[in-house]
Parts: sequence; C-alpha cells; structure tokens
Amino acid sequence: MIDHVGYLVRDLDAAVERVTRELATEVTHPVDRPQWSLFGYYVGQVEVFTFTDPQLLDERLGGADDVLDHIAWQVDDIAAAMARFPEAHWTGPDLRETVTEAFDLGTAKHIWTISEGLGLQLIEHARPV
Repeated sequence: MIDHVGYLVRDLDAAVERVTRELATEVTHPVDRPQWSLFGYYVGQVEVFTFTDPQLLDERLGGADDVLDHIAWQVDDIAAAMARFPEAHWTGPDLRETVTEAFDLGTAKHIWTISEGLGLQLIEHARPV
C-alpha cells in the first residue's frame, strides 16, 4: 500500500504553499532529519521536502526546481520486503551511504533505494502493543 509520495523542491515555502492550495488541505506535520540534511512538511500524503546541503540539493534536482523523488510503500515486514530486491543499493534518503538494515526512526522503520530511476522508500510502521 502506498504510504506517501515525496517531492524534492528547491523553494520549500513556495512549494508547500502551492501544494496546500492545489490539494485544498493543510500541513499535517513537519519532517526534520538533520542526519540526512533533510527538512520538509507533510501535506496530507504528500511529503514536500528539501535538502539543506546546497550541493546535495543541486545534485538531486539536476537543474530542476522540483521532482517527484520517491514513492513510499507501507510494508508489514521491512526485512522480508528488502529481501525481494536482492540487487538493491539500500541507503538513507540522501542516497550517500550504503546500509544493510532499515533505520528505526521511532514510530517506524525506513529504508530507501532507487528502482528504475525513481526512489523507493519502504516503511514498516510500529505495531500497537
């Protein structure tokens, strides 16, 4: 099941204003991951984000002002889902470093890769106890 889609943007404020207007909704919550130089907001099921590292931002945007960066899939078992992609280069959202296990970010485990030119994020949400 799709969890969200992520748009990488150069001008975060303008993009958030545009997306909230176009989707007739409001920001639901911020996302701040300084370990990956990432900051943004969720507008419903759309993550609008930027990288605070200008070099990384320029590399990822490739001259564009915004791009569909990734689709995030909600999975029941992230390790099993990763095993279905034996050739994948697993990483964080900045795509800088190869990893072998998902990141536990409190309420969910996350991992990223590129599949056929589009970013793929897997998310295993914590189960209520």
